[in-house]
Amino acid sequence: MSGVTPQSRVELKKIRDPSTAEFSGRGGTDPSSTTARSHLHQRRIDGVHEVGSRSAPREPVSIQHRTIIVVTRIRRGPESPALGTSTDVFQTADRLAHAAVAELADFVAIEVSEPILHGDVSIPRPLRSGTPFRRAAFQAKPGTSVRPAYAVGEVSRIPRATPYRQALVDLRPRLIAHLVRDGRWPVHDPARAHRIREARAHSAMVIPLIVGDAVLGLVALYRRAESAPFDVDDLQAAVRFADRAAQCLDAVRDRIQGRVHAQLLQRKLLPEALPSFGAIEAAEGELPVEGSGGEWFDIIPLSGARAALVVGAARGWGVDAAVGMSQLRAMIITLAMEDLAPDEILARLEDMATRLGERLMSGRLPSDVKYAGASCLLVVYDPVTGRCTSSRAGGSQLVIIHPDGVVGAPGLPSHPALGTDQHPYESTEVDVPPGTVLLLKSGGIDDAHPDGDAATEHLHEVVNRSGLDVRKIIESARRDVDPGHEPALLVARAQALDAKNVASLAVPSDPAAVAAARAWTRRQLATWMLDELASTTALIVSELVTNALRYATGPTELRLINDGHTLICEVSDTNGAVPRLHKARPSDEGGRGLSIVSELTQHQGTRLTARGKTVWTQQSHST
Repeated sequence: MSGVTPQSRVELKKIRDPSTAEFSGRGGTDPSSTTARSHLHQRRIDGVHEVGSRSAPREPVSIQHRTIIVVTRIRRGPESPALGTSTDVFQTADRLAHAAVAELADFVAIEVSEPILHGDVSIPRPLRSGTPFRRAAFQAKPGTSVRPAYAVGEVSRIPRATPYRQALVDLRPRLIAHLVRDGRWPVHDPARAHRIREARAHSAMVIPLIVGDAVLGLVALYRRAESAPFDVDDLQAAVRFADRAAQCLDAVRDRIQGRVHAQLLQRKLLPEALPSFGAIEAAEGELPVEGSGGEWFDIIPLSGARAALVVGAARGWGVDAAVGMSQLRAMIITLAMEDLAPDEILARLEDMATRLGERLMSGRLPSDVKYAGASCLLVVYDPVTGRCTSSRAGGSQLVIIHPDGVVGAPGLPSHPALGTDQHPYESTEVDVPPGTVLLLKSGGIDDAHPDGDAATEHLHEVVNRSGLDVRKIIESARRDVDPGHEPALLVARAQALDAKNVASLAVPSDPAAVAAARAWTRRQLATWMLDELASTTALIVSELVTNALRYATGPTELRLINDGHTLICEVSDTNGAVPRLHKARPSDEGGRGLSIVSELTQHQGTRLTARGKTVWTQQSHST
């Protein structure tokens, strides 16, 4: 290489091995020193603006351009949920090695320290002798037959008394001008020495990859056969290349660390185990191994022995996605506990996502959490009627596996992701026989065709192979998905309530019917061998039926449900007014009925129906 004045040339100094030289100089010109590295860094920044110009740095324009492209891609990476894994380290190193062999070397090897594959920031400087390294990339020029000492992904041994280990210890780049003059170091590193001789390599450069206080790895560049030996100008270009390479790998490490933190937060915010109750016989959920941190699944017990099954994926990546997920999940649980229908829940979330999005855009909400763009699927299963009501936003999918093995995908109305469209949501109702398996799959923001025939057929194949075993369906569905595109999965087997565990009574519009309702309740609880609940339930029935007959004009119905763990008492009427619990004053003659009911039960509430409302209570029992 040319273009450097004799005054600016850096003088080589012999070190331990006569065939090995490191950067050294006089008057503070050592490029491995802080001053020199700052100077090289400044030249690198200048070069970003001068690629292709006459005043660009002396290093080949193409390698500078290639590495800048790699840096740009890495910095744009966090928007993709597929990024932030150890795989990205190898892919990034491979792109960097490609850039190096294009102009600077005949073949290149990049080693990375094991901690950065896990996003570890506590990498010591200098490295301890026991710090493991892995081969992250190896590239040779096209048509060059060169075999690596270590395959990509293998542990790479870096013995002492070699230029590779010395570069990691003193953090100085090495120029080995004459590899053919074997000194003592090849004895300590026979694997590399053998491949170097086999490739007829005659010179090499070894440069540590450093960012701040962290040593990320090592890059070794080689020239062979008829290529000109490396000189000091090449070493200067290689140091600049290594600086950019370290920045790229450090950006990937930051993303890996962000993913690790997001997944820890994600798992802390989600339930450790899915609830077990009468409507669901068996359930399994699984989060993606290499997800964005915003995926979730949930099963929410509802009134009337029903269950809400939920899968979703918040938009974004990392901790922000995990925070957005937790907030969306909390909103859904709150709305579901209000006994809203699935389409109504999504409509409320749509409004909330739009409002919060507007506040974010205006700067009134200082956060990187994005609510708009989330996908969600809600399925409410009623074990009494054997019916599922479903609604979705985004690319989520529902597959129903009937007990006879028939697989079906109900035609759920499509709707864009939350906060991206103002069209109303719709619900779909499907009859579900006992023993049916429901498979819910969250949709990601990168699902280009969430409703395509290929995606649906894939899910059909999964359940056809796995049968009705919930665990096998999860394992098979996960195995057949490309890494980085894995959805959250929820599989549940629906269980219908036996007709003998549901009892109903039509209550006539007559005040005398209250006593008859109490007597009927006692007889029914005796049939279920729940005599210990007879007195409290009779009092509850008396209060609820009295209120219904007092304020409603149409028919009134009393229903008792025993799901094996809980006794549910429901009174339905045609009055849509929701009763409110309030504290009665000492002088009030009435208004204490709901307070008494609240004291006698674990849970109580009201859900609106097409005919009016249903007031319900729950009491636990051990039968």
